[in-house]
Amino acid sequence: MSNQWDVIIVGAGSAGIPSSIFAANRGAKVLQLEASDKIGGTLMLSSGQISAAGTKRQKKMGIEDSPDEHYDDAQRISENTIDPVLGKLAIDNAGATYDWLESIGYEPIKSHPVAGGAHEPYLKRRYHWAENAAIAILDVLKPIHEKLADEKKIDLRLNTRMREIIKDNSGSVIGVKADTHDGVKEFYGKNTVITTGGYAHNKDLWNELTPKIPLRSWTNEFSLGDGLIAAREIGADYDGSDKFLCTFAGVLERPEDPFSTSLGMQFSPQVREPWEIYVNSYGKRFVREDHPSVHIREHALLKQPNQEMFIIFDENIRQNAPCINPLMEKTINNKYGNHPNYSKSKTLTELATAINVPEKNLIETISKYNFAVETGNDKDFGRVRMFGKIEKPPFYSIHAGGITVVSPAGLKTNESLEVMDTNGKIIPNLFAAGEVLGFTRLSGSAFVNGMSLMPAITFGKLLGEKILHWKEN
Repeated sequence: MSNQWDVIIVGAGSAGIPSSIFAANRGAKVLQLEASDKIGGTLMLSSGQISAAGTKRQKKMGIEDSPDEHYDDAQRISENTIDPVLGKLAIDNAGATYDWLESIGYEPIKSHPVAGGAHEPYLKRRYHWAENAAIAILDVLKPIHEKLADEKKIDLRLNTRMREIIKDNSGSVIGVKADTHDGVKEFYGKNTVITTGGYAHNKDLWNELTPKIPLRSWTNEFSLGDGLIAAREIGADYDGSDKFLCTFAGVLERPEDPFSTSLGMQFSPQVREPWEIYVNSYGKRFVREDHPSVHIREHALLKQPNQEMFIIFDENIRQNAPCINPLMEKTINNKYGNHPNYSKSKTLTELATAINVPEKNLIETISKYNFAVETGNDKDFGRVRMFGKIEKPPFYSIHAGGITVVSPAGLKTNESLEVMDTNGKIIPNLFAAGEVLGFTRLSGSAFVNGMSLMPAITFGKLLGEKILHWKEN
């Protein structure tokens, strides 16, 4: 087979799969390169939250909605920090993408759409996910993709990692260089689409692009920033790291390993009301623990030194509260005093030393909280539910912190998803979609429900369906 392609798609995840499907169905000769040994990317980790307005499902349920309302609502939640051009592009086309997903078999939870869930609610019901999270989306995309691959309409190369983007003398992109099982090879195409995902599994790149943000990562091991690195090397521009918002919160199983983040801690008061208090590295409370808005709690944690927090409680709480991490219900008690991030001490003085916070501050904080429990009035933070004083030894702490499940910074593109250079000009024949654009591009300084996965799928679909062009030689 000739080494000339109509479309080269680098990555086979949320954006790459629909892009290849639609391009192949339009008759393109498609090459798809994937660093992993399987397709799916972050679809295998994602919670699968998507949002769309003006869908057939909404109409059947009597929900009146429009893309304009969706856009205004998303900007409200993000405090007007979503890229207006790409935000409109994503939202204006999300309804058609959602209808397509349902047409090929995607089934959300029966009661969906809903207005809210994980983060700040929309004003209207336009937010969906499935019982099987994003696997439900992969399950309907994969058979179509496999069929096209079997029919030789998509040439899928797994275990093939892009290293370089190739330009000609005019500055136009003409292909890519990649590591293959046969060594480094060059592949040439009329369109090159970068859908390689984020960079939150690349410590060096994270520290370069987002040096002020501590790295506690729970991401795809192939989120190495390959597309961003290669595009920057040919002059592509990027931004977005200034809009980062941490996820509340996670614990490192190995304190020196930023990729050892374990999840499962239940911080949502709607799921598990907190019995504990949260203090920062100064030994002081910094947020109302039972605040119903995760947006408020996340922004409060974002402002703390190193985005660190310590979950403080006593023996009464340990014995009587619902387990703070149901995934560790049988093992968590063995961690206290035996793990650097799970402390157990006979006195508050010893606990302060163990977690390296000022003793005076910690003792004063707990004393003030105990008085709030006694009087039923939390004057400092307005906490509503307080289950008991922190007074019975031993005393405990879990060292947690803000984590990232996405990469904030990413490539700049225009409304046609053409990658821009540092002079504000397009790099001919180079396109990008998905997390390589940066999570903050479509969600801004917030987690806007469905505005990560849905734009990735939508942009992949748009590229393959109508944006990419090629002519027969």
